[in-house]
Amino acid sequence: LYSIAKVESALDRYVVALSHTKMTPEQLRNLNSFLAKNGIESRQYTQVMSIKNKSKYEASKVVHFLYTNNYPRFDMGIMQINSIHKPLLDKAGISFYDLFDPKINIQVGAYVLATCFEKHKNNKDAINAYNGKVNDNPYSAKVFAEFKKLYSSYQKDRTKLYYRNPS
Repeated sequence: LYSIAKVESALDRYVVALSHTKMTPEQLRNLNSFLAKNGIESRQYTQVMSIKNKSKYEASKVVHFLYTNNYPRFDMGIMQINSIHKPLLDKAGISFYDLFDPKINIQVGAYVLATCFEKHKNNKDAINAYNGKVNDNPYSAKVFAEFKKLYSSYQKDRTKLYYRNPS
């Protein structure tokens, strides 16, 4: 889970990300305008826009804007839980706002990953499915590389588990 969180969000509990390639030009303009008006930082990568929020309130404001304006799917929090899971979240009584609590977000991420393992039966496909695409996806290689770094740190000093408190 740590390796996935590190790849997904760099352990940032307030980050929101979405594919800017799936937005209409108008949606992209409106989102950029909303972010600028609210002083919220974002970065555009090849396919993804990453929105760096300073607080739970700010992150919730962004999610409210995206959801109420029918933006394509978006990811939230430390494990980057995708909005496609809204029916599952509703059934569990978890709001999008709740996903900015790292404990809840990690629990949901663990559940989603477990369902991916149940369906795909192997690490690579399950981890790629967590990211949304099984075939032709380099995502699992990034997660395994992050895990190797973590394991290597542990091997050097078995008395320490390298943990960053998200508070």
